[in-house]
Amino acid sequence: MIFNPGMGKIYDTAFFLTDYFYDVYTEKKYLSVYEDTDFMIKCLHFLRERTDKVPDYLSPFALVRPDGNSSLIKFLQEVGENYAENLDLETVNNLFINEKESLFNIFIKTIFGDDADISEFRKNPAYFITEMEELSDSSEFKLKVTYILNDFDYAVKVLADYFNRIYNHVSELHKKYEKEILYAFEQIKSGLNLELYSQEFSYSPEKYEETYVAIPLVNQFAVSCHVKGNKAFMLLGYRHTECFWNRGQTKPVDAKRFIVTAGNDIRVDLIDLIAKYGKITISTLSKIMDIPITTVGRHVGGLRNDNIIYISKRDGLQLFYSINTAYFKRLKNSFDNYVDKTVALAEKNKNKQKD
Repeated sequence: MIFNPGMGKIYDTAFFLTDYFYDVYTEKKYLSVYEDTDFMIKCLHFLRERTDKVPDYLSPFALVRPDGNSSLIKFLQEVGENYAENLDLETVNNLFINEKESLFNIFIKTIFGDDADISEFRKNPAYFITEMEELSDSSEFKLKVTYILNDFDYAVKVLADYFNRIYNHVSELHKKYEKEILYAFEQIKSGLNLELYSQEFSYSPEKYEETYVAIPLVNQFAVSCHVKGNKAFMLLGYRHTECFWNRGQTKPVDAKRFIVTAGNDIRVDLIDLIAKYGKITISTLSKIMDIPITTVGRHVGGLRNDNIIYISKRDGLQLFYSINTAYFKRLKNSFDNYVDKTVALAEKNKNKQKD
């Protein structure tokens, strides 16, 4: 695997711009979903303290609709896939100019939807007015979109300028936590993680040597993989492993399934001990419970497969496990619904027997 620090910084810069204009979205999507986001907040504050006010009219570039990323992040994802080997700030600044057509198309699709007719936007003012009137956004937001589309060249120039400035602050942040990032990269290369990527992305280990890896520090839960020919590009946030359980293809949080998975004394005791210690290894659990390490490993594997626990730390060959508290918060709602349905069904059938 080949570590590409510049690419991680570029995605952090775009993510910061998204947070800058739409911090409520960031809080909703990341800070309220994942536990222990103090480090992420610390990184965001580091950048906010150093960043001059960004022109407010650029906010539509960072707009995030409920169904996807901002047009800026989508643009960088596309170019990142094509320029995985040498994507750096200079390349991106040139792309803002040379790939303006692509940025324009993505911008229109993000604001007006995938059905928007790009060619009509360019030649038919009446079409533009109609589409603008149908937007549910505020008049202020529509005015900003109009500013950008009225002089797209100027808007892109200003965007590139501020992107450059923020990138320099992001570089400071990455330098500050360089050891932590390099340590994360070593873990990314581990056999356990390669197995995980193989499952999640259908990633082929044969591409190992030709895989370019970027590690964003601000967007710590980023998870993305693009395969092109014999090469692959992975965007893996500093704490990306915690985010896998929350992806669509993972098992849903379900009360019945939890009862089946955790339904014996050993697993219940394991959950209690892991919660008590916060972070703990299988060998330590084995000593405390006085049962073979292979037995503990088998039960820990079962709990981990259902996302009840996760690997929260790696120290050499040692793996530390923690409780997935976000899972348990969702489990509480599932249990409440399960109990209510069971009680209602029982009461209903009890009354039938009386009749």
